Order: sequence, then structure tokens, then C-alpha cells
Amino acid sequence: MEPALQTILESLPEKFYRSKLEPHRELIRELRRKGRTYRDIAWIFRERLGLHVAPSTLHSFVKVRAKHRKRTQFELPPLESAATESPVPGRLAALKAKPTAREAKRTRFVFRENEPLTLTTHGGAR
Repeated sequence: MEPALQTILESLPEKFYRSKLEPHRELIRELRRKGRTYRDIAWIFRERLGLHVAPSTLHSFVKVRAKHRKRTQFELPPLESAATESPVPGRLAALKAKPTAREAKRTRFVFRENEPLTLTTHGGAR
């Protein structure tokens, strides 16, 4: 990197967290893993830490930082997880390689050329 750019980078002050909850990320993660609700966590923060936070704020904090957003319950990943590689690509490749068994389609009607359409009583296979 050019010396002029390096000087600019070194002269910038350290950026602080945007969220007051960021320093308590691991505490929130462990409380959620132990089954505490966002309301419980908000109460703990108010009573033990003197930090007033709404349960919806806690939920948003966890949701934004959640690793898998399609889950119904969001969970914060551990801080060191950014350095480890995700096992997801390997699992996807294994799923794609797995043979699929097709089930015979059940029909209610049977069609034969030059015959009237007939209704099956047992929902037979084609």
C-alpha cells in the first residue's frame, strides 16, 4: 500500500460499536441458548447491568447477526466462527449426489384410447 494511504489509515480514530448491545453479544447468545426469552434478557440487562433495552431491540440485534436467517428461531453465531469454514457446501454436494426415488403418481381417472374415461376406486398407480 502506498505510504500516503497508509498514513491516512493510521490517522483515523478507532470506530466504536454502533449498538450498545455489541459488547454483550456473547452473553445474549448464551442466554438464548439456555432458553431465555427476549423479555427475560431485557429484564436481566435492566436489573443486573442497568441497561434499558426493549425485547424487540434484542430480537432485531440477534436477527441481523443470525447466520441462518430462514430458521424460525434466530441464533447468534460464536465470534470465532468467522474464521472457520462453513460445512454447508459439502452438505449441499452430498444432497445433490444422493439419488432420488420417484413415487408413482396416483391417479383418480384411467384413460384408455377408444374407451370411456373410468374412475378408479383405489387411486391406482399409472
